[in-house]
Amino acid sequence: MKRKQSLTVVTILCVGALLAWTILKPESIPFLHLTPHEHGDATHTHDSGNDHGSGGHGGHGPEMPRGPHKGMLFTENDLKLEVVLYEKGVPPEFRVYPMKADGTAIPLSDIKLQIDLERMERVDTVRFKPAGNYLLGDKEVVEPHSFIMNIRAEWKKNKFQWTHEHIEFRATISRTQAENAGIESATAGPRAIGDVVTLDGEIGLDEKRVAHIVPRVESLVVAVHKDMGDQVKVGDLLAVLQSRELADAKNEYLAAVKNAEPVRLDHQRQKQIYDNTLVMLDLLTRNLSLDELYSKIDNLFLGNSRAEIVPAYAKVVRTEAVYEREKTLYSKKISSRAEYLLALEEFQSAKAQYEALREKVHYQGKLSLMQKKQALEVAELNIKTQGQKLKTLGMTDRDIRQLTSKNPPPFTHYELRSEIDGRVIEKHIAVGEAIKKDFSVFVVADLSEVWVNIAIPSRDMGLVELGQNIQVRAENANMKAMGKLFFLGAVLDEKTRTVTGRIVISNKDLKWRPGMYVKVDLIRDTQSVPVAVPRDAVQTFRDWTVVFIKVGDQYEPRPVTLGHSDGTWVEIIDGLRPGDTYVKENSFIIKAELQKSAATHSH
Repeated sequence: MKRKQSLTVVTILCVGALLAWTILKPESIPFLHLTPHEHGDATHTHDSGNDHGSGGHGGHGPEMPRGPHKGMLFTENDLKLEVVLYEKGVPPEFRVYPMKADGTAIPLSDIKLQIDLERMERVDTVRFKPAGNYLLGDKEVVEPHSFIMNIRAEWKKNKFQWTHEHIEFRATISRTQAENAGIESATAGPRAIGDVVTLDGEIGLDEKRVAHIVPRVESLVVAVHKDMGDQVKVGDLLAVLQSRELADAKNEYLAAVKNAEPVRLDHQRQKQIYDNTLVMLDLLTRNLSLDELYSKIDNLFLGNSRAEIVPAYAKVVRTEAVYEREKTLYSKKISSRAEYLLALEEFQSAKAQYEALREKVHYQGKLSLMQKKQALEVAELNIKTQGQKLKTLGMTDRDIRQLTSKNPPPFTHYELRSEIDGRVIEKHIAVGEAIKKDFSVFVVADLSEVWVNIAIPSRDMGLVELGQNIQVRAENANMKAMGKLFFLGAVLDEKTRTVTGRIVISNKDLKWRPGMYVKVDLIRDTQSVPVAVPRDAVQTFRDWTVVFIKVGDQYEPRPVTLGHSDGTWVEIIDGLRPGDTYVKENSFIIKAELQKSAATHSH
């Protein structure tokens, strides 16, 4: 029995080891061709555990011949060079020991030496000068030590050349593979960056975009049409209530409408009479015959003015004719002077009466129209007053118009509608519930913009001003946004010694939720730097801070020195040059795969 158990355990361990080897081997990475170690026929070595050799960055290819200083030996004809990449207590540097083929040292002044390091994006040229018993390179050999080393020497007027390839931490990714993995590249260049002071903040509602839906009358809930989280538009129906107070107000409004109708008709009639009277008075000034006058005013609606002024006008016409006849007879000595004077008196009297009556008709017509208009205005004012009362109770113009339609809604029904576009964020209402007036039953908020409330310490007041652009970050959700400081408190809080500030940010995708805690970056002392990259482009690889560069389809880490940061971008002081192509987004994918590959090799 124990033997069977032991056999089972051994089998499980073997299967587990096989699965681990399958998962970790580089060939299991589907889309990256990785080169974590060197290639070629030589390696550089560690001196006393601190120079590169098989125990450090070393590879698994054929071993180069080694010299007394554990360096790689390059031999051609009678010249032999031992090249050591030395880094014990100093930055990595080349130390080269020249000798004859038999090992005899060569005077350092007799040999000229240069090593060109072909990296992916540049060539580093190292020149040498005597230092003790070796030739010392004139510059640091920066990480990663991934390059093709071209060695050129001159001795006794003869030229020598060797090439050695040492590639490490390099990935080859095609354009299609990079696009599928979401790896995006950019060109390094200048950018304006400022120092940052980070404060805590909290997302809040934009108080100018919040509506409390409140019934204006005591009522009973009949139906609820919207729930928490629902999106609504202006005028959308939220709930239906029943209210006796509202029904009474609707009755008063309709009574005002009905009372105004006869007043409106009376005004229209009086205006028509007055307008026609003006037409008639104008015709009377044109010396028309009575037949012509009658034919023109026969179809006009004139009221009493026709009966008053037309006979007077006819009398003027008749007395004028008599006067003209008597005047002619008197001039021919046929009629007496008394008859002539009598005819003149009657004509003048008829004309005076006509003129007085004309003025009277015009005045009375105008006065009557003004009185009718005033009565109409009072009736319409009463309608407006009753309508305004309905609006204060929550009814809209559309609701009020429906009262006079053929099929008006029940008078007791009271409809609650949204006053803004937004989302229902609070709901305190249920069917059958008795609601008191002035109680907020819904809260609707437009969340397309939100506020960020911050407390600014008095020591940092010099960093802020109204209208300033400020970055807001939600670190846990990996979200960022830029907003404007639109409010700055005028009073310093005595206890906290802070001033309240408010920032408005866009929230079209509704990711910034009120109540969320955020970080707010105040930027100061903005300055232009030669090279800057997004913070997300910076990774930690081994014990280096790196940015991954790209040349063609190849990617490799570059240790960098960071400078100023504004929370989104960070200055690169050293390690990346303007014009270099670097990985802007998802560089962590390359990092993860390189680390996975490195785990399968001995370091």
